[in-house]
Amino acid sequence: MEIQYLSPEELIIMHQSLLLEFGGMGGITEAGFTRLENAAYAPRQSMFGTDLYPDLPTKAAALVYGIIRNHPFSDGNKRTALVALAVLLELNGATLTATNDEAYNLALAVAADMTRAELTTWIAAHM
Repeated sequence: MEIQYLSPEELIIMHQSLLLEFGGMGGITEAGFTRLENAAYAPRQSMFGTDLYPDLPTKAAALVYGIIRNHPFSDGNKRTALVALAVLLELNGATLTATNDEAYNLALAVAADMTRAELTTWIAAHM
């Protein structure tokens, strides 16, 4: 099965929808858009023909980590990352099984000090 990815534009639409629903400061600078592109395209990276992120959990972790840690938006990065995680999994035939509290705590942990490897393990256990 070919992996389906999210584009930077789709991530912006998700972000705007979340701000409309839950509030927050909108906006993304040119530097922020570059950081968003980096996050969106990270799961697709390869080196010498080999995927750097070879499976769905590692690809999802690269996306979530990039959005939360690179902080492309003025506000709502953690919310956007969690919705992007759920959507990316759904696009690829998987479902995020975490509770709202588990997802919230995950976002805080990634923002603080969770490693990408730990995030990958968490995602694999919750799909």
